Amino acid sequence: MSKRNLIAGVPVGIAIFSAVVGCGSSNMSGNTSGGGTGATTTGGKTSSSSGGVTGSSTGGKTAASSGGATGSSTGGKTGSTSGGTTGSSTGGKTAASSGGVTGSSVGGVTGSSVGGVTGSAMGGASGGATATSTDENGGSNAGGSTGSSAQCIVPADANTRREAAYPAIDAGKAGCGSWALEDNVCCAQYCNTDNTSESCDKCGGAGSAQCTPVNSKACISGQWPEVHCVGDNEDWHYSRSTHFGLTSGGACQFGFYGLCTTSDKYTYTDPKLAADCDAFCKAYPDLCKDPADVSLRGNFAAPQGNYYTQFWPSLDGDRDNYLSCGECFELVRTKQDGTEYQPGETGYTPPVVLQVVDSCPCSANSKWCCGSGRDHCGEITSGSFDFKYGCPTPPGDLPPDHEPQVDESIHLDLSDIAMARLQSSDPNKGIVDGVIPTKYKRVPCPVVGNMYVRLIQGGDYYFALTVVNAANLGSIAKVEAQLASGGWATLVRDQNYTSSRPQERTGNWVTQQGQGPFALPVSLRITDPSGRSVVADGAIKAWPTAAQQDGVYIDTGVQF
Repeated sequence: MSKRNLIAGVPVGIAIFSAVVGCGSSNMSGNTSGGGTGATTTGGKTSSSSGGVTGSSTGGKTAASSGGATGSSTGGKTGSTSGGTTGSSTGGKTAASSGGVTGSSVGGVTGSSVGGVTGSAMGGASGGATATSTDENGGSNAGGSTGSSAQCIVPADANTRREAAYPAIDAGKAGCGSWALEDNVCCAQYCNTDNTSESCDKCGGAGSAQCTPVNSKACISGQWPEVHCVGDNEDWHYSRSTHFGLTSGGACQFGFYGLCTTSDKYTYTDPKLAADCDAFCKAYPDLCKDPADVSLRGNFAAPQGNYYTQFWPSLDGDRDNYLSCGECFELVRTKQDGTEYQPGETGYTPPVVLQVVDSCPCSANSKWCCGSGRDHCGEITSGSFDFKYGCPTPPGDLPPDHEPQVDESIHLDLSDIAMARLQSSDPNKGIVDGVIPTKYKRVPCPVVGNMYVRLIQGGDYYFALTVVNAANLGSIAKVEAQLASGGWATLVRDQNYTSSRPQERTGNWVTQQGQGPFALPVSLRITDPSGRSVVADGAIKAWPTAAQQDGVYIDTGVQF
């Protein structure tokens, strides 16, 4: 495997806030709160606590290319292979292969493969670092950052299992508070006579004849179709968006990543947040810098809870095994009838790209965050509001106990920065409407620079981290750390959450009991949902000091 020059992690020297599930109840003036205990509003912005969230391929060889490897063709022609021979191409076209051998390409297009091994590409994404892609047999291909996939390889077991039932739990230990315990998960309740309600406070309270809990399908991890590749021409979905303030305590545990920006000369009204972001952006300029043609930094989002936490049959575990943390969406503000504003027209604002950093759990907010056919957002279909697609979100005619559908729209709760950009093109001009009609689509993440690891705490036998700034798919499916013995230990998502509240699971990756010791420097192997892996050799060079236990960001030197 090739070695890379790694940039040492720079301590931020600022406190990272406790985990906060930053979305929930909303009103037409715009702010949302977590709906659980401890929701407070200051100066029009809402900080919330949802009560109980802790801060807490094979089939052949791999073909590699490096400036023109054996069997390559130049001038844009296609190199192809069959029966296990390597083919590569230069000039941006696809090298195809069969028999389980991967073709690779230079110029930003990914080589396609048959047999489950993912191709690699050079020069596709920003960052420029040398990445090592590995397959299950340990083959590698050296190159630059990876371009978009030319072929989507879906694991054979992607749709072969159903999510397991949630374990029985005593109501006193479930932590539901004023919410209902349905099928062993906490669910919001609402007044069935009021399509704008998000609790039963105005219809006799819990247990009254008019108080109805949301169907439990909205409160568990959603079994959405697995997404193993994302291109530039994904389908658009119509929806509506609210906003929930600014927080560095999102469930994904990204800290100040996604919040702080040096674009638009944004003015943070909270002096402490302004100082924290200034320090963060000076230490990690790439993590605050927008790509050349669209705004990204500061535009974070919290999708509805059963999209934030999902169950993927192809991954280990029986439930809650995939988080959408890091996924990117392009979002456009539309007119109320769903048509688009045109450039130069009053009301037009440029699209924004959002990155998922938090969850909007259904248990906290039945008004917006429980999914199509279950939302209680009638206020945007009355009076001066007449959203064609807003309430319910499309398709809208689904039964309450439906499984997630391919064409089903989700709700995206936005940061104040993103919401202001969509309403005025300027994040400093404030927000007029608390909810707006939108359309969105999934996009490859156009991040600047390499992937970073936010090392939250660590030692020879235990450490916790998150992976931020991943290109292309944005989310992470697997993280492994190299043991002192040379073997690889698989990390798991933080187990410190209540099974009755799966939509609040935090995004930390942690070592498992009995693993270790880990000897510095520790190499990491990071895999995205496409199955593509990169190895960051010696990424963790030191454990955080006592002053750094709230998080230190480390440049891995690699990128997808």
